[in-house]
Amino acid sequence: MNKNNHGEKQLMKINTTTIENYTQSIANQNTRKSNRHSLNKFVKFLENKEITDVTQDNINTVFRDYQAHLNKLKIKASTRNQHLIILKTFINEYTNIEYDKKLKLERTINEPKYLTPKQIQTIYKYTENPLDELMIKLLSNTGLRISEALNITKKELTDLDGEGNVILKVIGKRNKKRVVLIPSELVKELNEYSKNNDTYVFESKKKPNEPMTPRAIEYRFKNLANRIDKKEQTTVYSENLKPHNFRHSFAIHALKNNEINYVKEFLGHESITTTQIYTNLKEKEIVERFKQMKMI
Repeated sequence: MNKNNHGEKQLMKINTTTIENYTQSIANQNTRKSNRHSLNKFVKFLENKEITDVTQDNINTVFRDYQAHLNKLKIKASTRNQHLIILKTFINEYTNIEYDKKLKLERTINEPKYLTPKQIQTIYKYTENPLDELMIKLLSNTGLRISEALNITKKELTDLDGEGNVILKVIGKRNKKRVVLIPSELVKELNEYSKNNDTYVFESKKKPNEPMTPRAIEYRFKNLANRIDKKEQTTVYSENLKPHNFRHSFAIHALKNNEINYVKEFLGHESITTTQIYTNLKEKEIVERFKQMKMI
């Protein structure tokens, strides 16, 4: 959001009308709705506390009291964090008040599960089927969702750049478009694996010209994880060897060498809620960053 598209910061009372005017400038419908809902909670808090004006002099106290109020509610820590992030963004971008204190966000319980590069190498050691190994390579090195990976067509693998990489155009959740780079060495393996298929790289054996189902991959990974845990005498792989966790692994891997806004674009997120970063990166920049990453 760029200062709400209204030019200079606004001078006004913070009430439901203010919130409505502010949220109307948010393009994404879901983001607009969640911001409106969140900020109206803050308005209700002000009304209950009989706070008629929020000013530069009292913003620190108001913010602290609102955080204490949220802590008393029976809502998830991640939800409380989101309310605070949205409020700080609104205050700084739309009002004449500056709130420059660093937010003390709560550590959320449900942190993303992922596999380390060392654990992924252990998985490779135990894979006995080309499909399992290839799917793990694809997911952990591209950040693709399992449904996106299974829908890659053989035709898409022919769209090579000058270095033999495939620049895949992906349409993810809520029609969010992004580009994903499949490294040339992986492209060769995908082509070799699918040489006898007609349409999709990962084609169903039971239903010709249709992709495999996510459930089929999940079942394969579950069996593989159980086998590894038995050999390694652990439970790590049964808990973490799941298609979506390779997407998390990719994110952790990518964050080591890239700014968070690039990783946001790699993964196709609407926003990164912990930072509320909004970017407009060019496709060429994203592809170049992909190329700099080493395969796991």
